[in-house]
Amino acid sequence: MKYAVFTVFAVTAVPLMAGLALWRPRLRDWLLAMLVFSTVMGDMANINFLSLATYRGPDRGLEVNLTDLIALALAAALVARHTRRIQWLPFNTLWMAAFFAVALLATLLAPWPLLGAFTLFKLVKAFLLFWVVVNALRTGVRPVAVWYGMAGIAGLMTVLAVKEKYLDGLYRINGPFDHSNSIPLFVNLILPVLLFWSLTGTGLPRRLASFATLASLGLAFAVVATMSRAGIALMGLGVAGALVLANRRAASRRVLATTALVAIAVLVGGGMAADSLLDRVRNAPESSEEARDEFNHAAGLMLDDHPFGVGLNQFSHVLTTVPRYRDNLVVMANEEQGGVAHHIYRLTAAEMGWPGLLLFLVITGRFLWLALRRGWRLRTLEGSLLACLGIGFVTLHLSGFLEWGFRITPIFYLFLVMSGFAVAVADQAGPRARPVPGVA
Repeated sequence: MKYAVFTVFAVTAVPLMAGLALWRPRLRDWLLAMLVFSTVMGDMANINFLSLATYRGPDRGLEVNLTDLIALALAAALVARHTRRIQWLPFNTLWMAAFFAVALLATLLAPWPLLGAFTLFKLVKAFLLFWVVVNALRTGVRPVAVWYGMAGIAGLMTVLAVKEKYLDGLYRINGPFDHSNSIPLFVNLILPVLLFWSLTGTGLPRRLASFATLASLGLAFAVVATMSRAGIALMGLGVAGALVLANRRAASRRVLATTALVAIAVLVGGGMAADSLLDRVRNAPESSEEARDEFNHAAGLMLDDHPFGVGLNQFSHVLTTVPRYRDNLVVMANEEQGGVAHHIYRLTAAEMGWPGLLLFLVITGRFLWLALRRGWRLRTLEGSLLACLGIGFVTLHLSGFLEWGFRITPIFYLFLVMSGFAVAVADQAGPRARPVPGVA
């Protein structure tokens, strides 16, 4: 029944959204805002075809979600209206195509190709998402639409964090996701740019900007409420980076007051939460760390045995079925299925080999370099937003040494959204770019 309902919704909603975008160009702003916001919906707005719910790998079916439907509608409207203005091959496209080719080969040679097909399907949808964001902004959609989407994410995440922490009494909140550790990766990616933009951006509705500033701090609270040690440290890096940049490039009484408020909150809140945080550090289960080490060791063995990888989305399956890797498990020996390496770079190498890891590093590194390089050079609002995006990217990549969460759909999608935003902003920023208030 749910498949029928979803199919009917998709068949009616996509043409309707595309038609509205063609009828009123300004509605494309709202569609882009909805697209950004929809990434936070997680399992609340998706459906899996050919689902293998018991599989422990990152992708367990042919997932279709609300973000996909909005992206498809926007793509149709853009192609119909702005064929000549579209950039068909945006920045990094050729490298992404090469990565997809390696992923396809890794799927064709995999022991269970269906598992790889799940991830290939997501890669295609993710590129469409990236392409749509780049070209929507290129063809007239206002960048502030992305700000509205991020502000909506912050508002929802803050409400869920407060509810789960104080009404439900959860020790570690998980928000809209399956696991607490997903929240820091998702939140830290956008927290610096949302905080900076809400504090300093010109042309924003005053009251909404104030709301978004508070909601940004709510995002920080959500990360603290996960009790993720690395997540909290990287959140601090993101907030500090945004505030330092705001004070250097756009100093104002509002910026100074917010900086003081954050400093007080860190001192007071840190003192109140110190016992819980220290207890979390001191009494974290040793078995958790040992399990990570076992999975990462298995990933290294797979790469040694298979320089071109064991197959896309196959790590858990191979770990479960191949005795050479299974026999190395001690802490997780009694689990029916092997888990996933808690190291995105080791996981990528194990599944796609050295070529896949190299391409992954090139693609993510080029997005990071674009944001940081242009952000450093441009003393404009656009340049500062790029710098904050770069900080967000850094937090995600550092998290990759401890987590595989980059592969989770909401996080992966948000990364592609913000990468598309970075490409569009960097492409449009130039001598006529709007100056940051307070910067000569």
